[in-house]
Amino acid sequence: MTDRAELESTARQYALFFENVTPERIKEVHELISDDVHFIDPFNDVKGRENFEKVFHKMYEDVQEPRFKILDLAWSGDLCFMRWDFTCKQKHLGNWSVRGLTEVHFDAQGKVSAHYDYWDASRHFYRKLPIVGAMIKWIASRAAI
Repeated sequence: MTDRAELESTARQYALFFENVTPERIKEVHELISDDVHFIDPFNDVKGRENFEKVFHKMYEDVQEPRFKILDLAWSGDLCFMRWDFTCKQKHLGNWSVRGLTEVHFDAQGKVSAHYDYWDASRHFYRKLPIVGAMIKWIASRAAI
């Protein structure tokens, strides 16, 4: 089993990966993640390094100037939570920003085995889409006080 100091080091390196990722640097994450890493966000639920990489390549196809700013890391036992801001430009949405939280799990070797993103896709993405957004805004107005 890996000790807490090693997990914290891996978590810091993982956070730096996100802050510095470019299409050319995506493979640098390999040394930090397990072969069967599980990645979930509002759009994806994939397993394995290859699919993890595909998520990033797709991001670079869909948006321009994506940037992650890691705000802080917090711990609950051996579970790391990474709070972040994401910004980019998207041709249909314009300038786009999201604040989110990632739950990071580690395997026995201290590699990232799971990455679960939590952010409000309804507010930050779907509401901005022309037809879907109008429906979501209407539904939200009916549910709000």
